[in-house]
Amino acid sequence: MLIASLFLLWVIVILLAVAVVALARQVRSLQDRPASTGTHRTARGRGGIAPIVSAPTLAGDMLTIGGPSADGRAMLLLFIRPGCAASRSAIRDALALTDRKRLRLLFLGEGRVEEYGDLLRQHRIRETDIILNAEVLGDYRAGDRPSAALIDARGRLLARGVVEERAQLDALLAHIGPHDEAEEVERIGAPS
Repeated sequence: MLIASLFLLWVIVILLAVAVVALARQVRSLQDRPASTGTHRTARGRGGIAPIVSAPTLAGDMLTIGGPSADGRAMLLLFIRPGCAASRSAIRDALALTDRKRLRLLFLGEGRVEEYGDLLRQHRIRETDIILNAEVLGDYRAGDRPSAALIDARGRLLARGVVEERAQLDALLAHIGPHDEAEEVERIGAPS
């Protein structure tokens, strides 16, 4: 009887050790994974320079992303995928929120133009406001889920993150401070 209980005790200790190791590995993998429930600042922090990339819009115009803005507005890059319900929701939210903030909204994706036809018509997205280029997505490290990057008028990458819900987009847009908006109003109101 004593030998059986001692054997059972050792089996329990070994199982507990295996469970602790498995739990530690799971916690480590969660810590290593980028945050997916909200936005996060870039590794360089506020004020890091956004990658400067040139790519053609669907209208055929060459557009430069990053660097100082020609019109003095901040830019919100929204990375979307056709046929994705979360992307459709993110587009609706971004269109509503950027109107109030007076931001330039640019949509980025990859694939064929035909895949985006319904999306463009449904949300009345102009061909000058969408770029389909996998290299641009790579430069801004866009993932499989709808995400966004916020660039101020000076070309600084303020924030980047997943925007599957409106609250996440609100949190990302909160990185435009009152100073940035006041600067924008001064530029708009300044005589030419």
